[in-house]
Amino acid sequence: MKVVSYNDKYREQVQRVCLLTGPLDAPTNKRVGDYILNNYCNYYIEMESENCFALVDDNDNAVGYILCAENYKKYRAGYKPYYEIVKKNAGKDLIEVRAEQAVLRFFSRRYPAHLHIDMLDEYTGKGSGSELMNTLLSHLKSKGVKGIMLIVGTGNEAAVRFYKRNGFKMLVSAFGGTVMGLQL
Repeated sequence: MKVVSYNDKYREQVQRVCLLTGPLDAPTNKRVGDYILNNYCNYYIEMESENCFALVDDNDNAVGYILCAENYKKYRAGYKPYYEIVKKNAGKDLIEVRAEQAVLRFFSRRYPAHLHIDMLDEYTGKGSGSELMNTLLSHLKSKGVKGIMLIVGTGNEAAVRFYKRNGFKMLVSAFGGTVMGLQL
């Protein structure tokens, strides 16, 4: 296992990981899949690929990733066409998407960057998540980014523990989500 800079040869594999780690019907329901990919993956790999890293196995297949938008204002401007697809496909989850967008905007002054990290279950618990995180954080520090945040499901205790081990602090919990941030 190793962490590499994202490039387009990993596109379908990264999208597959995104779908497989999302809602259970994301891989088989086109509407849900389009919502998940356009909200949590495609913007990052298409518009900010320089801030994305893949976890690859010994056969150079992506089995995990960390995706990042380094600046909220840039993200907000570039995300608009993706959001149009999300609005068409998110259904009842659109409320959650809008809440996430409001949270990103609210905390963006102190934490201008945000991330998404996922890996297939069989690759978790081996230190690869921390390796992905350390790679991204070093990258952002070298660019002078002052802070990064994320939103995690409040019930996802293992993920909350992982983020805390990697230096993130809880900022707020509400409506089933916990916002965590890290000053760089």
